[in-house]
Amino acid sequence: MNRLQYVRRRGSMYVAVLGSAMVITVTGLSALMLARSERSSAAGTADLSTARFYAQSAIELGQHRIRQDSNWRQTSTSGAWESNRPIGTGKYTLEGIDPVDGNLGNSASDSVLLRGTGFEGLSRYKLEVTMNAKSRALTCLQVAMHTGLGLIFNSATVQSNLMTISSNGTALAISSLVYPNVEVVTTWSGSNYQTLPKSGITPRTMPDATVFDYYTTNGTTINYASIPKVSGKTTIEKCVLSPSINNYGSTNPNGIYVINCGLGALVIRNCRIVGTLVIITSGAFSIENSVIWDPAVTNYPSLLVNGSAAFKYTNTALSESSTNVNFNPSGPPAVPYQGASDTDKVDNYPSVINGLVYVSGSATTATYVTINGVLVVGTTLTAQNTLSLSYQSTFYDNPPPGFGSAAEMEISPGTWKQLVD
Repeated sequence: MNRLQYVRRRGSMYVAVLGSAMVITVTGLSALMLARSERSSAAGTADLSTARFYAQSAIELGQHRIRQDSNWRQTSTSGAWESNRPIGTGKYTLEGIDPVDGNLGNSASDSVLLRGTGFEGLSRYKLEVTMNAKSRALTCLQVAMHTGLGLIFNSATVQSNLMTISSNGTALAISSLVYPNVEVVTTWSGSNYQTLPKSGITPRTMPDATVFDYYTTNGTTINYASIPKVSGKTTIEKCVLSPSINNYGSTNPNGIYVINCGLGALVIRNCRIVGTLVIITSGAFSIENSVIWDPAVTNYPSLLVNGSAAFKYTNTALSESSTNVNFNPSGPPAVPYQGASDTDKVDNYPSVINGLVYVSGSATTATYVTINGVLVVGTTLTAQNTLSLSYQSTFYDNPPPGFGSAAEMEISPGTWKQLVD
């Protein structure tokens, strides 16, 4: 009996020991599995963090590529710029996307989406940011009027509600009343400046010879010979010229029209223009009587003259009844004025050029001339009678083609985001 009890006790102890061993084994295996899971999770987290770093690095490489290559829009296409390139212990892919029309090379003002994808282990991370084109405006657009060589006021009254006008050369006032603030690089002379002129300013930057290139490339040509003569002078008059109306040929969606006058003269008078006219002339060019003129594209110039110009229009209202022309036709095609159009010929319009006017040569004003925007003259402006100016900052804030430095790409704040496919 004693031996039987002893054997039973040994068996119970064996079972107990075996059970404890199994518990310890299971506990150890669980701990190993947990440790392996934690290591895997930690490795995955580290890989994801590294992949994110590679994605951001890819975008930074894209920014560097844009900064270093001034011709990047032509040397790069919209899409993948670099694919699966080694970096560290992983890889990256870089994309540059034109979100406007998928063509990076057709416009210096289009934005670009930079997309960077980083790969590390089994992890992938994709980032995107938007870069916008920012052009630095020429400083001649900071003032209501600026000339490259000189300002001459001869029996003139210059009104501008205390705006600033300036010259990279001199200013001279003879028997004149000059109300704007006058700034010059060299010297000023004369009297009756309502505010003492300021000399010694830093020369303002001005357009170069390429200023016309964008407009001649994208404009519609009006054949000089197609414009009728009036009293022996080639004259545009008693008409509406706009993106939808061109009595002299094909229309242009942005209202850009180019007229090469050669040695011939050209007169524009008694008409309404909604657009950008580019006048190329070695002869006489003048604007006379009454006009109402606006750009079709808000920040585009109204008038560009490759040559010299005489501003002879007055402040007499442009009259539909006296010209027998409806200047705001309801169409089709319709050309509303301040949102209104009709079918009658009883309206009157203020005689004014609104917008940016650039003359590469010299310019004269001899009547009551009103310009609401910016007037830039390449050489000398000679003003007589009354010149009324008001300033629009539109052109400095958002310079048109030809009136800014080469566009620089800048990251648009708040556009960083993670992409998930």
